[in-house]
Amino acid sequence: MNKKEEERRARLLKMREERLPDIRKQFEENQKRNFNTKSAKKSTKKGTKGKKSTSAKAAAQTAAEKRKVKLSVNTRKGEMVHHQRMLSQDVNAQATQHIIGVPVNKSRYNGYKGSQVTHAQLKKARPHADAVRIIPIGGLGEFGIGKNMTVVEYKSEMIVIDMGTLFATSDYPGVNYMIPDIKYLEDNQNKIKAICFTHAHLDHIGACRHLLPKFSKFTPIYGTDFTIGMIKKQMSELEEDEPDLNYQVVDPFKHDIIKVSEHLSIEFIHVLHSIPGSVAIVVRTPNGNIYFSGDWRHEDNPVDKQTDYERMDEIVKKEGIDLMVNESTNIDSPGKHPHSEFDVGDNLGKIMDHYASGRIIVSCFSSQIGRIELVLKEAAKRGRKVAFSGFSMINNLEVALRAHAIKVPKDTIMKMEDIIKLPDDKVTIICTGSQGELSAVLNRMVTGAHRHIKIKSTDTIVFSSNPIPGNEPHVVNTVDGLLREGAQVIQNGKTHLTNIGPLHLSGHAYYEDHVELVNRIKPTTYMPYHGEFYMLEHNAEMAENVCGISRDNILVADNGDVVELTTDKRIIKNGRITVGNKLYDDANQPVHEAVVKDRIHIAREGIFIVILTISKKTGRLIKTPDIISRAFIYLDNSEELIGKIRHYLRTKTDKSIATDPEMKVIKEEIRTDIAHILYDATGHTPIVIPVINKV
Repeated sequence: MNKKEEERRARLLKMREERLPDIRKQFEENQKRNFNTKSAKKSTKKGTKGKKSTSAKAAAQTAAEKRKVKLSVNTRKGEMVHHQRMLSQDVNAQATQHIIGVPVNKSRYNGYKGSQVTHAQLKKARPHADAVRIIPIGGLGEFGIGKNMTVVEYKSEMIVIDMGTLFATSDYPGVNYMIPDIKYLEDNQNKIKAICFTHAHLDHIGACRHLLPKFSKFTPIYGTDFTIGMIKKQMSELEEDEPDLNYQVVDPFKHDIIKVSEHLSIEFIHVLHSIPGSVAIVVRTPNGNIYFSGDWRHEDNPVDKQTDYERMDEIVKKEGIDLMVNESTNIDSPGKHPHSEFDVGDNLGKIMDHYASGRIIVSCFSSQIGRIELVLKEAAKRGRKVAFSGFSMINNLEVALRAHAIKVPKDTIMKMEDIIKLPDDKVTIICTGSQGELSAVLNRMVTGAHRHIKIKSTDTIVFSSNPIPGNEPHVVNTVDGLLREGAQVIQNGKTHLTNIGPLHLSGHAYYEDHVELVNRIKPTTYMPYHGEFYMLEHNAEMAENVCGISRDNILVADNGDVVELTTDKRIIKNGRITVGNKLYDDANQPVHEAVVKDRIHIAREGIFIVILTISKKTGRLIKTPDIISRAFIYLDNSEELIGKIRHYLRTKTDKSIATDPEMKVIKEEIRTDIAHILYDATGHTPIVIPVINKV
């Protein structure tokens, strides 16, 4: 900067400093003039009423000033308010992840050529009278995998497919799971002609206990024997009387075409999955056939009956598939499944041979009935007895036995209380807890809380599963506990440590399996479902780049999108419906969103309660204010701060006697002031609750 420029800037600064008092004075006079003008206008319009209102406000302000207590704090109130505002934004963001408005979707497969759909476009959308509407109520692009539910609608006819739950993450304290908001279905109850289920995993049937009672008891509910059995078991656990519902068991090997309404019919096709009774569903409509894949996998040598590819081929050849709605869960896993369930069974047998002198405890998902059958067979070959532990494990086994979905070797199963009397080398236990759940059987065995079993150094624990994403820390904690007890732990995928091959097989198809099935089905149009958004996107890319389906014939949708299959076999997005989530705790009771926000706030900042007991006659404190702090500060270590707050409360009540304010006014003033004192001392703003008792 040169010398002339410096001199010029110095002159400007000097002029500004000289003029600043005059400018400020002029501004204040203008403000006063404007205020007086507005007051005059209001008084002219409102007359006496306005004068009374102004005088009342002035009186209230005067009274508030008299009650005001000077706080000995170093931070400005604005700093506290800013902290509260930022905290509120964080809490809202965490507690409202489940709320579905109009999701951001700029995928090139979004139906709008990569542009974000606008509210104006949605407002203009009108249903085409002759279109078949496919509406995902849940399961697409969730923050987790689950809550699967889809509606197929044609004019005044609807079919509902699946009613699943989504397990909540740690972001939702006290919330166990979420279910779909079915307001759209409740508003159109008379249109629902059938409810169908692809299989019995909780992400497909978990919401039945809450949703099925809302529908007509005459609405037919279709599923395979095992799936219907699992739904009945769930409904029998309701506290109120079990509703009398219209269950219809379907045998997928009979290839029955079930006409559920004038224009819609369904057919179940057997597919392989990690639970018995899994099916794909073909919905026949006036605009073409829709293939819903359900959850599936491919094996060359399966334990269960092979997927009914013959029936698929027959339908494709004779009728064709106009829309394929295909699951996306394992689309990111390359290749094909490298092994089968039989390989898993052989490896379980090798473990029993290698660790023959001790107890074998196998932990797996309770729905893996085929895996359980393999353990039973391997144990029977070696003269071992088997006991089961875990509520869901025993329930699922009972349903499988009734549905003839499992074969049990003779004289192999024993009760837990009997098997503990046998020598260790004759004992095999199948239990829950493979995901590290604190309350599950395996963790109770580690801590000694289990009624019959305490882990010891001669035990071998087999994890015949993979951790669900997000559960890894819990599984690690369980494994640590087992190892501390001296037990041998064998996990899937740790062959380099144990020299034992695979112990688990995913229930979902890998990338090449998807390619083969899509090429087999030869759909005209394609829509990925059942997965997080990146899975849907990669599924769509596979359909275009590998299977050769035109981009214009592929849609990546969101929950609530209305996808129309038109009479000329195209799929388009045309509007949205209201969808969302209902929250439930582990007692199956609803949890309001506001409760979740309070729990998050308390978890982060704590709660602070002050209880004042005041005399009705004198208005003074009768005793020292009681103070309760939870999840905030430990009172015994904060005597100076508590003394400061008690002094404030005494001063505040003394100053409030003359003005006699309304209870809600004094409570709000106390809440604000105490929040300021606490923020100044700790940097935190807990939920402050003042309680005033007048006696």
